[in-house]
Amino acid sequence: MSKNGATGRVASAVEGEGGFTLPEALVAIAFLAIGIAAVLSSAVVGISGVDGARRSTTALFLAEQRLEEVKAFAVSKELVQGWVNVDFTNATFNAKFPAEPYGAVSLPPGYRRTVTITNNPGGVATAKQVEIWVFYRPMTPAGAVTETAVTTATLLVSR
Repeated sequence: MSKNGATGRVASAVEGEGGFTLPEALVAIAFLAIGIAAVLSSAVVGISGVDGARRSTTALFLAEQRLEEVKAFAVSKELVQGWVNVDFTNATFNAKFPAEPYGAVSLPPGYRRTVTITNNPGGVATAKQVEIWVFYRPMTPAGAVTETAVTTATLLVSR
């Protein structure tokens, strides 16, 4: 077998092989880049949604926690507590349940909490409406947005 004969067979085998041309490879890379960008942007939106749900759940927990503290204050038998002292005109109640600003020691960072008492709601003399508001600023990819609030309320009635 001659040297030229072997080379000729190799050359004809290479010529028969299919492959990608440069423009085809560039188009394929562009499609991959677009797909990866779409997946990453979806991940950012998903992470933002999970963080928003976490913040909302924490705010609801803080509201329910304070509501339980107010209810415990209302049923307490201690001298300066109890039903008649569930009122912001009472110094003990006012000191125990102040409006807590952002950064208050008793709250996680990024939350503030207020308590509102409405005496005799709807003209019911033996009732008090308690509302707890917890405010927070949800984070987005663009940064913090306007303040959001979670509220919970209950009606306390004297026996």
